[in-house]
Amino acid sequence: MNPFVGTTERELSGAVADWTKGLAERIPAAEKEGALPPDLIAELGIKGLGVLGMTVPDADGGLGASAVAFALVLEELSAAWPSLAVGVAVNSGIVAGSIVRNGSPEQRKKWLPRLMDGAGLGAFALTEATSGSDAASLRTTARRDGTRWRLDGQKQFITNARYAPFAIVLARVGEFDPKRTSAGITAFVVPLDAPGVSIGPPERKHGLRASDTSALILDDARVGQDALLGDEGKGFAIAMSGLDGGRIGIAAQSVGIARRALELARVYAKERKQFGRPIADFEGLRFRLARADSDLSAARLLALRAAWLRDRGRPFTKEAAMAKLYASEMAQRATHAAVQILGGNGYMRDYAVERYARDGRATTIYEGTSEIQRIVIARSLLAA
Repeated sequence: MNPFVGTTERELSGAVADWTKGLAERIPAAEKEGALPPDLIAELGIKGLGVLGMTVPDADGGLGASAVAFALVLEELSAAWPSLAVGVAVNSGIVAGSIVRNGSPEQRKKWLPRLMDGAGLGAFALTEATSGSDAASLRTTARRDGTRWRLDGQKQFITNARYAPFAIVLARVGEFDPKRTSAGITAFVVPLDAPGVSIGPPERKHGLRASDTSALILDDARVGQDALLGDEGKGFAIAMSGLDGGRIGIAAQSVGIARRALELARVYAKERKQFGRPIADFEGLRFRLARADSDLSAARLLALRAAWLRDRGRPFTKEAAMAKLYASEMAQRATHAAVQILGGNGYMRDYAVERYARDGRATTIYEGTSEIQRIVIARSLLAA
C-alpha cells in the first residue's frame, strides 16, 4: 500500500482512468488541429467528472480534493493524453489555486465557477520574451487610471490562452528596479474579452500540439479595481507559490507520460520477434525496462511525497522541485528507451510512443527548467 494514497484518492483517479479509455480515437485529429475538443473539456467540468473543480474547496462549489488526489488524476490524464493534462493542470492547479489562496470572497464567487464549469480553461500569464527563468525581470506594466487599471505588455507561451475565460496576469506597478527586480510585481485577474486584450497566433510546438500555447497581448488593456488579486506589489510571491504547486503537477504529468510509453514498449517487446524469438527475451532489453520501471516508481513517490506535505500544510518547495526535476528527467530517459525498443517503428507517427517522446520533452522546461529546480533545491539545502 502506498503510504500517501487513501481510498478516496484511488476512487477519483480510477474514475478518471476509466474515462480516458474513450479518448484514443479523438487524439489524432485534435493533435493535428491543435486544439482540445470543447465537449471533452465540458465532461471534465463540475457537472461531469468534476476534475476542473478538484482543487476548489467544497464551500466554493468544488470537490475539495487533496493534492495527492490531484497528482494521481494528472498522472492518469497524462498517461492517456498529455495535451489535455497540461490544460487541466494550469486551470485547476495554478489558476484556481491562486484564486483560492489570494482571492477576495467576491473574486472567488465570480471566477472560480468559470474555472469549473467546463466552458473553458483558465490561463496564467507570467512568461515574456525577455523573462523566462528570470521571471522577476518582466516588463509588462500596470498603472492606475482613476478607479481602473491599464495594462501594457506581451506575455509569451501562455497555455489555454485561446479558450480561457480569463488569465491571471503578472504586471509591474512602478519603475523597474534592477536591485529589487520583484518590486512592484502585481497579480491581476484579466478577462480575455476586456478592452485592449488580444491573443496571438498559436505557437507551432514540438509536442503537446493539442494544448493551445499563444501570446497574450495587452495594449492599453483596461480592467477594474476588482481585478487586483491579493495586495499590490505582492504578485511575485503569488506566482512563486503557484509554481510550487504546479511543479508537483509537472512531476505527476511526467510519471503518466513515462508510464504509458513504457507500457507500450513492454507490449511491443513481447510481440516483436527477431532472431527467432520475442525481443523481450534479450537480457539487454529486459535490464533497460527494469531500470526504467524502477525510476518510474521512484519518481511517483517523490511526486506523492510533495503532494502529501502540501496537504498537511508543511513546507514543500524543495520537495516539489526535487519531484519535478527527477520525474521530468526520468520521463526523458523512459520515452527515449521506449522509442529505442520499438526501433524504426518508434520513430513513426503510426505508433504512439513517438508522440509521448515529443510531449514529454517539455516537462524539463516549463514551470521552471531543470536548472532552476537545481537552484531551488540547493538554496533550500544550504539555508538549513
